[in-house]
Amino acid sequence: MNQTIIEFNNFKWHYSNNRKFRLDIQELKIRKGSFVGIIGPTGAGKTTFCYSIMGVVPHLQNGKMEGSVRIEEIETKNSSLNVLSQKVGLVVQNPLSQMSGAGLNVEEEIAFGLENHGYSRQEMIKKVKKIIELIGLKEYARRSPFELSGGQQQKVAIASILVLEPEILVLDEPTGYLDPLSTDMIFTLVKELKKQGKTIIFVSHKFEYLNELCDEIILINKGKIIKKGAPTEIFSDISLLSKNNLGAMDVTNLFARLKKAGKWKKRFAVSVEESEKELRSEFPWMR
Repeated sequence: MNQTIIEFNNFKWHYSNNRKFRLDIQELKIRKGSFVGIIGPTGAGKTTFCYSIMGVVPHLQNGKMEGSVRIEEIETKNSSLNVLSQKVGLVVQNPLSQMSGAGLNVEEEIAFGLENHGYSRQEMIKKVKKIIELIGLKEYARRSPFELSGGQQQKVAIASILVLEPEILVLDEPTGYLDPLSTDMIFTLVKELKKQGKTIIFVSHKFEYLNELCDEIILINKGKIIKKGAPTEIFSDISLLSKNNLGAMDVTNLFARLKKAGKWKKRFAVSVEESEKELRSEFPWMR
């Protein structure tokens, strides 16, 4: 039986300076251990969606909320951020905005959250050592996080969240400021976390990665869920993406051009591996 870990029910939110609802989700259930990709154009409400799961909305934002968001048995509006932060970890686009600056090195930065939650020094040392080895920061443990590359800093930000052992990890465009190498680094890390059974909510415009990793894609626009489905279903629908101001992947556009030329009648492929297989099947001379 699939257990629900996140549930939106008749949820609406608007910020105080705007009477229009920023987010309006009638019903949404996310399964425990699932990897869900969130896509949508700029200003669609994706960050507000993340804030709603974390409890930043409504606790740290001025506005009006209706309905509910539940994290297992906890209703976010009736809980404290201290309790919610032990269930949900949020990683944002710019890792520097998550650095406390309270520590002189990576170890101390990662330990900051544990200290706030009242862990003993011995417990902190044990947990920090474990997470540093898990994420691959051992050689940088004694260095200042502000001396690291963008990808390494994002790893520190993720480690600072994971060390608290939340059940849910919410990543809001965590590779937005990163170069391709650092982006690969973060997605490789998240892939490992998926194997460990974490529930992961990942906001990104990098469809190739989401297609590979996600169990489900949720398309949000104008504060509402436009469509929810398997990655292949969402990413192969060029018309759907276009109507929501999103561009399809290059490989999918290739099949669209083939269809326009009258040379393709099947479903559009959404990965290089899939497209190679489909093309070789349709055009034997390519073998």
